[in-house]
Amino acid sequence: MNLRRRVVTVAVIVLVAVLVCQPVSAAGIAVGPSSLTIENGLRGGSFERSLTVFNPSDTGFEVILKTEGSAGDWILFSTIEDDEEIEKVYVPKNGQTPVLMRVTVPEDAANGRYTATIVVETVPGEEIPGSVGMILQAKSAVEITVTDVEKVSGEVTSIVVRNTEVDVPLGIEVGFKNTGNVVVTPEITAVISRDGSVIDTVSWAETSVRPGTTEQIVVRWPNDGYPTGTCQANVTVSLRGEVLAEEGRTFEIQPLGSLTRQGELIDLNYDGALVVGKPIKITGLFKNSGSIATRAKLSGEVYRGGSLVDVITGDEMTVLVFSEDPLTAYYTPTEPGEYTMKTCAVFEGKTTESKDMVFTVQSDSSGLNLPLSPAPVAAALAFICLLVVGRRHRENR
Repeated sequence: MNLRRRVVTVAVIVLVAVLVCQPVSAAGIAVGPSSLTIENGLRGGSFERSLTVFNPSDTGFEVILKTEGSAGDWILFSTIEDDEEIEKVYVPKNGQTPVLMRVTVPEDAANGRYTATIVVETVPGEEIPGSVGMILQAKSAVEITVTDVEKVSGEVTSIVVRNTEVDVPLGIEVGFKNTGNVVVTPEITAVISRDGSVIDTVSWAETSVRPGTTEQIVVRWPNDGYPTGTCQANVTVSLRGEVLAEEGRTFEIQPLGSLTRQGELIDLNYDGALVVGKPIKITGLFKNSGSIATRAKLSGEVYRGGSLVDVITGDEMTVLVFSEDPLTAYYTPTEPGEYTMKTCAVFEGKTTESKDMVFTVQSDSSGLNLPLSPAPVAAALAFICLLVVGRRHRENR
């Protein structure tokens, strides 16, 4: 075998070895649960289920959400927080992103069993290290049984009434689970009494609960002008005239400032592509460890290169006692570079300890500067080697 044939053979072996031995384990995608079932799906009804997209890779990327099958057109996707309809979602490296799946059964669907497949895949053409140019894909199976029989049922999972302060509204917390197949609105009535005499009555019937979901419904008693003392709240929860629960709870009206306002920011992360001009969603998990419902919001300072460049402030929301709720804010970087975000939660005139988050923002053309994967590098080297050998061979002739 002459020198040229030997070099060609070696080059081919190198190319094949590189292609076969690509580190595909470095890139991956998964979706859970792997299967979902909706029983007694009423025609015209809407049903919600949650999905989670997992990314075990060392690089964050966007994924496309698609559907297939006879019931594929019945399915839409949205964010968990604000019900914004989406077709793509960003999954951070070594992380996960929750997605809400909403199934709407058509009014003219016949009774029977229908299937669909949720397809989650990476964006074609997007460079993902370790994927060897392939589109990564994961699937989840959905099975829906359609019926024309309306089922109205619900379950009260909890009734909680906590102490309050003078002129501070009282929160009556009712946990309600919709166990039927239609959207329902539970009716909640609380009769407030003191020393055996009724002093006020409040009612609430404005929270709609979709089938299969559980809502924490809060009914507020204004508590204006009442002095300190012991009170009773008799709470009745009904559904279309049928009483589901009727229970009494005792609570105290205490002097203003008696109850502790306390909270902490226990987690902080971001979602979104770290690219100039694209918004980043900042989410902080706030824990209300005090003894009264608290209004809280995210607040932070943004630094680049050690200099303060911006501030962020999120919307204020009420966090119930012993609850952990996400607080959100948004930031859109205007220049590339390394950023440090110092973020805390502000609640009732107090602030939590600050949490720092460091991230690097790239320019719009950053995709062009990605490091080459081993396959194209090896191919280029083999091509150059062939050119050199061919040239020497012609010179020797």
